[in-house]
Amino acid sequence: MTASSAKSRGNPKGRKPSGSPARKPAGSSRPNRGAGGPARRGRPGGPFRDSWIALAAVGLLVIGAIGAVVQNMDPTCADRDQAIPEDWADDVAAAARVSGFPSSVVAAQIDTESRWDPDAESPVGAVGLAQFMPDTWELYGQGERTDPEASIAAQGHYLRDLRRMMAPLNPADEQAELDLVLAAYNAGPTVVLENGGIPAYRETRNYVEQINRLSTTRYAEVCTQA
Repeated sequence: MTASSAKSRGNPKGRKPSGSPARKPAGSSRPNRGAGGPARRGRPGGPFRDSWIALAAVGLLVIGAIGAVVQNMDPTCADRDQAIPEDWADDVAAAARVSGFPSSVVAAQIDTESRWDPDAESPVGAVGLAQFMPDTWELYGQGERTDPEASIAAQGHYLRDLRRMMAPLNPADEQAELDLVLAAYNAGPTVVLENGGIPAYRETRNYVEQINRLSTTRYAEVCTQA
């Protein structure tokens, strides 16, 4: 007789012997750790504390998001003297931020280039507020050269790149750097670099002088704090 057959006869239902204990002793020292067990120690406040932490985290995220949006917004220009025509003051401020030059310089340059006429065209084919030639516009412009906002935006990016191009000349100060950049805008960066400075062109020298004068007179107060 095998063990399995003996088990089936002596204990047909597989019950435990009657003498085996069915329950744990009353004095068992193992506490119940199930789902209904006591709360863990060391975390006062329970769910209320967790809710406040979650709300605080969300608040910080919202504040950070608002700060990022404000920081990345286009700059505004309080043109108190209304020296900049139309609604282009904010565009001038944005171009100034990109170029690294003051808004007064950007505005003075536009005045010198086109007298704020979007349809201005030079005898050599430069068009728009900032007077872009077709080849340069392909690199920096978007849309039509007669679009005022697009022209001012391209002006800011071109001025920024001209600053980098003039760096090998090691300008002595910010004014010297500005003069080199303005000369490069007018005569071309290659000419300025080959001459090691502002070329002896009367037009270019008058151009640089006029922008510097206008930036400290007519446009001196544009985009400044009230």
